[in-house]
Amino acid sequence: MGARNRGRLVAAGLSLALLVGGLVAIQSPTAAQALDGSQFNAGHIIDDSKFYDGNALSQAQIQSFLESKQPGACGANGCLKSYVTPTTSQPSRSSSATGNLVCSAYPSEGNESAARIIFKVQQACGISARVILVTLQKEEALITGTSPTLANLRIAMGYACPDHGAVCDTKYYGFFNQIYWGTWQLKVYKAGRFARQPGVQEVAYSTVASCGSKTVNVDNYATAALYNYTPYTPNAAALANLYGTAPCGAYGNRNFWVYYNQWFGGPSGDPTGALQTVTGAANSLSVTGWAVDPDVLGTAINVRVRGNGWSTLIPAGGANAAADAAVPGAGPNHGFAMTVTAAPGTQSVCADAENQSLGTDINLGCTTVTVGSVVTSSSRVAGTDRYDTAVQISQKNFAAGVPVAYIASGENFPDALSAVPIAAARRAPLLLATSAAVPANVLAELARLQPQQIVVVGGPSAISASAFAQLSSVSPSVVRISGTDRFGTSIAVGSSLYGPANPATTAYIATGANFPDAISAASAAGSQRAPLLLVDGSATAVPSAIADSLRSFGVTKLVIVGGEAAISAGMTSALGAFGTVTRIAGPDRYSTSASVNAAAFPAATSAYLATGTAYADGLTGGAVAGANSVPLFLSPQSCVPASVIDQMVRTRTATLTLLGGASALGDGVSGLMPC
Repeated sequence: MGARNRGRLVAAGLSLALLVGGLVAIQSPTAAQALDGSQFNAGHIIDDSKFYDGNALSQAQIQSFLESKQPGACGANGCLKSYVTPTTSQPSRSSSATGNLVCSAYPSEGNESAARIIFKVQQACGISARVILVTLQKEEALITGTSPTLANLRIAMGYACPDHGAVCDTKYYGFFNQIYWGTWQLKVYKAGRFARQPGVQEVAYSTVASCGSKTVNVDNYATAALYNYTPYTPNAAALANLYGTAPCGAYGNRNFWVYYNQWFGGPSGDPTGALQTVTGAANSLSVTGWAVDPDVLGTAINVRVRGNGWSTLIPAGGANAAADAAVPGAGPNHGFAMTVTAAPGTQSVCADAENQSLGTDINLGCTTVTVGSVVTSSSRVAGTDRYDTAVQISQKNFAAGVPVAYIASGENFPDALSAVPIAAARRAPLLLATSAAVPANVLAELARLQPQQIVVVGGPSAISASAFAQLSSVSPSVVRISGTDRFGTSIAVGSSLYGPANPATTAYIATGANFPDAISAASAAGSQRAPLLLVDGSATAVPSAIADSLRSFGVTKLVIVGGEAAISAGMTSALGAFGTVTRIAGPDRYSTSASVNAAAFPAATSAYLATGTAYADGLTGGAVAGANSVPLFLSPQSCVPASVIDQMVRTRTATLTLLGGASALGDGVSGLMPC
């Protein structure tokens, strides 16, 4: 299934939703509880902790809630307080995109009550029963309605029902199917990183395009899930008439907010506290404060700290005397403190204390803070394509008369990966060519460099004989280094510099199946005059050719870059026969990059940054980085991983060079926006 595709522009529960029992409208709360449309925050409709809560309500609490909302007799088809229907067992389901668990297994018990189904699906999928109950109401008025039609029950969550008049998918008819699959859908948006995610989004006011849209900074996954499930936001008129209709109005998310507040977010028992300090530093900010919920004085409640495009949840359980002074009996352990990686510049930082029972979350204050940057000089090297970027890097770093220049394929990564540390060790430029020919601008750069020798890395399938012949016009000596495959080429390249007469005590090992780990390793290896050997990481024994090269090089220390998914535990163990083995790995390519550089460049004050989603810029830049003994970090296109920024702060990186254009590293990267 794709997205849920059902907007319910006039959601059930409004005066236009006709049920068998009559017209059912949202009942206005009492004066003490009155909601105002101006309180609706389009970017934060509900907190993540209240949305993704598999233990929000017990079965007994759900049943009691249904009975309180349906005090009278039920109609011919029953109502949810007494509704029983067959269920089917469901297997555990994970996202095919991320591998994250979406819903654990649901074991059928035959015929089950509505309360039982809601409770079990809540636990299986980790979505609060309160969210499920509110969705049942805003879609088909099944919580307050006592005479639902069969149609209401079979599309209870509005799952698989398009906005534009198409018939709902009959495969998902039935109360149980709707509860299970509708809740699964609400979970998969986050678990599978599917459809809208937190960030700036353009959200329509209606299915009618001419009604326009609103730019919304969606600051958490729960709100993003609601906009995926019901892709509209209320306009000003719909919020002004909070319990009615309006021109170009869409009410699904508005009504979700209203029902949730009426039923589960009353004004009593609100937490209290204060945002005490917000302090900016180089690429980070620190926050302190306190928060306590009078209903649960002995509990460390959660506080959401949020800023420009980020938010994080932390417990208020640290020492802070202000809590006990303000709330007698609370005790001193209700403080919170955190330091977070932050983008340079001025931003507003706010803190909200989460209510632990009936009541609303409370804003503890907002403070404007200026965050500095450890980087004082930033530049970008970019060309029209990967070949031109390599030329630009060469022009900025090498004068004419270099002893040697390296040429590798720009169409695949393995040969060039092997060339990076050798080029770095020999302080030589690394340029790229296609298999068929050497680009004219690359030939021109070689003519400027006037290398005494050109080394082509890779066989004729990587750099053809005709391309090889072109190089003879710019250097008196052109040689080729290659092996029978990528693994053999890495051995041959290493052997071109290292051996008994010129030993390398350290060797870096990376998988030859992918490029990110090897790019991270290559510049580090080059700076340490160490070869980079590519291996089949799934193997559990060291190939004889690799073993022979390690002995020939005189290696006594091996650095494996990448986790066990890249280099198996068996291979790691087998490599131990050749010296001490150290594995450097992180949860992703960016963290691995930061960890490699932390080990190899503990005091570097300059750094290079290249995209981690493509290999070319990191290859050609890696040779220069290694030659200059500075790290090459990897980054996604839109932001810089916090692990990378933190490492730059630790080494006081003052000079940063971005490799590649804005399509590779965008404004968020140049602005050091963390992610």
